[in-house]
Amino acid sequence: MRKKQAWLWVAAAAAMLLAGALGWVFTHPAEGSKGILYRVTGEQGEMYLLGSIHVGTKEMYPFGQAITDAMAAADTFVYECDTTSDAAVAEIRSRMALPDGQTLKGLIGDTLYTELEAVTDKLSLSLATLDGLKPWAVIDNLAVYSTAAELGETDISAALSLGVEKKVQTYAQGHGKQTAYLETADEQIDMLEGFSDALKNYLLQSECDTILNPQNASGMDASINQWPTWWRTGDAAAFSSQYLGSYITPGYETQCQEYHDKLITQRNAHMAEKLGQMLQDGGNYFVTVGLLHLTLPEGSIVERLREQGYTVEQIIAQ
Repeated sequence: MRKKQAWLWVAAAAAMLLAGALGWVFTHPAEGSKGILYRVTGEQGEMYLLGSIHVGTKEMYPFGQAITDAMAAADTFVYECDTTSDAAVAEIRSRMALPDGQTLKGLIGDTLYTELEAVTDKLSLSLATLDGLKPWAVIDNLAVYSTAAELGETDISAALSLGVEKKVQTYAQGHGKQTAYLETADEQIDMLEGFSDALKNYLLQSECDTILNPQNASGMDASINQWPTWWRTGDAAAFSSQYLGSYITPGYETQCQEYHDKLITQRNAHMAEKLGQMLQDGGNYFVTVGLLHLTLPEGSIVERLREQGYTVEQIIAQ
């Protein structure tokens, strides 16, 4: 499935809720991963942007000195969306669930539901658990589980705990940092639920196909085992070029363009506007967002902040 990487870089909230509580120890010696890190400067305030992958491996850690220095200097840590507060968790759980009278099988059809049964058998997941979820939540869960397996992580909780955003959150909580968000849970779920039925079915079908036939993986799926190395070495161009070369699937151009526009382009504009407002207010910020929001050459948060007059540079040297 060529869209999975973008989906993962946006949100893994549904899978986190099903996987349960997570925990780990955060360390930060002098040397480590470069990450996908940018510095933003202007007349007021300073900001660092770190590109996140929501499912990770031990190879990606510890964070390098540039990242840990930027975190130490920040007053406020900013994330895409609140998925951990009691109110947010309750809202996400509520909106994941299908309304009374609707069934997943009725929404996706008999053929795709049969494939989903085969997928849950292969992944040792409970079909009954997925049965009560809306299609976007099912796709989110399958993407996280399959990607963790492709990265060599068999424990989904461990794989999620190694996600970049979760590591950053642990540091921020341990150091008493302030927290802010660029989107509400409702805003993010509105976007996912706003996908056309054709796009939802395409995404679910693609995910099932990849899980059942991994030998046929192409595009970004074929490069998943390289993600930790790309992130550790700060190779933003690798993520960008691989995505741009694979996100359009022949025969599904309309669905792929809708996906890209709604999941990335439109949200980039909204998030860049909010970040610009934060910078105008002054202060030091450490921002963690899905890395595709930063690395694409057109319409990225990085480019939009530059258009607002800010200087944005990638931090490569450690």
